[in-house]
Amino acid sequence: MNADAGARPGLALALTGALLLGFATPPAIVPFGEWLWLPALAIWFGVASEGRRPLWHSYLYGCLHMAWFSWSVRHVLLPAYVAIVFVGGLYYLLATACVRGTPKALRPVGFAVAVAGAFWLRAAMPEIWYPHGQPCHALYEWPALMRVVTLGGEPLMNALLALCGAAAWLLWSSWRVAVPTWRRAGIWCACAWLLLFGAAALGSAVSLLATTAAPAGERTVRVAAIEPGVHPFDLWALAPRARRELFVRRFVEPTRRALAAQPSPDLVLWPESSVDDRPDLASLEAGDVAMLRGVLPASDARLLVGANVRVGDELTPAAMMVELPGGRVLGHHEKQRLVPGGEFVPLVGMLPSGLAASLRELFQQALGAPPDCRVGQPRPPLRTAAGQPFGALLCYDNAFPGPAADQVAQGATLLVVLSNEAWYRGGAELEQLVAMTVVRACENVTPIVRCTMDGRSVAVSAAGRIVAGLALDPAPRDAARILSVSLEGGSGKLPPMAWLRRNTGFWCAVLLALGAAHAAVGRVRLRSARTASAAGAPSGPSGDRPGGS
Repeated sequence: MNADAGARPGLALALTGALLLGFATPPAIVPFGEWLWLPALAIWFGVASEGRRPLWHSYLYGCLHMAWFSWSVRHVLLPAYVAIVFVGGLYYLLATACVRGTPKALRPVGFAVAVAGAFWLRAAMPEIWYPHGQPCHALYEWPALMRVVTLGGEPLMNALLALCGAAAWLLWSSWRVAVPTWRRAGIWCACAWLLLFGAAALGSAVSLLATTAAPAGERTVRVAAIEPGVHPFDLWALAPRARRELFVRRFVEPTRRALAAQPSPDLVLWPESSVDDRPDLASLEAGDVAMLRGVLPASDARLLVGANVRVGDELTPAAMMVELPGGRVLGHHEKQRLVPGGEFVPLVGMLPSGLAASLRELFQQALGAPPDCRVGQPRPPLRTAAGQPFGALLCYDNAFPGPAADQVAQGATLLVVLSNEAWYRGGAELEQLVAMTVVRACENVTPIVRCTMDGRSVAVSAAGRIVAGLALDPAPRDAARILSVSLEGGSGKLPPMAWLRRNTGFWCAVLLALGAAHAAVGRVRLRSARTASAAGAPSGPSGDRPGGS
């Protein structure tokens, strides 16, 4: 009974911490709610570092946090949402195990490494990658602090935030029970915040070096992003004539207005899944797809259209760059990161054939089409009519550092994101993807324009600041909207020390695994020692163990 009474406050503490981290995850639901990451991570450290607290408290902490920020996934497929919650909680459990495998004196550092490694592992796990809801995303509207990711990517910033959270818990513990001493807790706190601000300052210096390395000359690119405000399924479900009329109202007419503006744009964007035409790869590469021939007026602007490309029986989401007015395709980019469950069935190759077929059928019924997309092939940057190189990211490409960095390394001075997030129905994931766009801009010191079906469409400068955007207004809407913006291009090169962020997450994950393994071995040894001690305990006069009757 005493054990149960002691466990309840501990569980309440864990659940409170998870809710605070959920409140901090974009979109923060209260003013300055993004700073709730500090008490949330402090509580997690308290739960993780206290060996008497059951490990499943940390698991519930993770499950509740995952459930909070992934809530809109239920609109797509409820079983997928349930799997995200219960599998996602395992990463938090693994991080706690790592902390308990770290020597007590170094547990704040162990917590920093564990948090960085756990979130990196969740974002990199083959076939079930899920990079949403990282602690550093909470501060996406604080570009000065987000410069940490310029230096070491999301893992470094997650680690430093976790270290600050651990230091805050030590201060709290010192005030309440005088363990550790106030002086020792103060030193941990000062060091943690100095490291965070120092990394941000160094990241700013690296960003400045990248900016000054930009080539001289005209680098301003004018972009018009068309946000149609419809769900693609609603568009494709119409009869051909009604579909054509809606397509003209939501895509063609807004594009005509954008092209008539002065100064006219260099680039017009249509989001992912804008058209239902599915050209094959051979015709696309030959440039003979006349999808928009004669529909739009002559212009020097390039139109970038989100569509699907057929490769045999499979589809690859792609961005096609179209010449106006001829409709000739001048180049295209293919999607590098597919959405688990939405564009392919994860782990299906490991299942028995009957179960795999049932799983495919479940996804097909939920999505209206079998999720059998193919990973695209990397391609060099595209160019505007004026010769400015830019890279196109398709939806989930935006959530990972690799696709954006690859384009910038090949000379892209601007990145654009074509995305279809209408199935979230205006959920929190839309703001989380904006946070990831800010991270990508900061990592590469390169501006980014997001063009989406129904929000959020935004423009982010190379400094990581949101300089323009359309308010979130989920489909269906009465009319399309246009985001027009002029951006100064980046240098077309990765910033100095880019190698650091490519390796930080991996090595944190390695240390995470070692720490968790050390904790597991220690737990087994402790149980063995207790069993041996109990077996060798002296017996009483009657031959019974002490305390026997």
